[in-house]
Amino acid sequence: MGAQHGDPIGSSTIGTSEPVAIAEAVRVVLAGIVTAGWLTIPDATINTIVSGLALALSILGSVLARRKVAPVPPQ
Repeated sequence: MGAQHGDPIGSSTIGTSEPVAIAEAVRVVLAGIVTAGWLTIPDATINTIVSGLALALSILGSVLARRKVAPVPPQ
C-alpha cells in the first residue's frame, strides 16, 4: 500500500473524476453537435447561433473546470 501514496494515477484515484477531463469530453460532444448541425441544417443563421452557444458553453465549462483544479506545490 505504500506505493499508492507516491502514485497520483494509481488505484487511490479510482472513483474520482478530473474536472478538466470532463470539460474536454463535453467540448468534444459540443463540437460534434455543431458539426452535425452544419451538415444537416440548411439555415446558416441557426447554425451560427448554435455555434456561438456551443462556444459560450465550452468557455464556461473550461472556466468552471479550472476553478476546481488546485495547483500542485513544487516538490
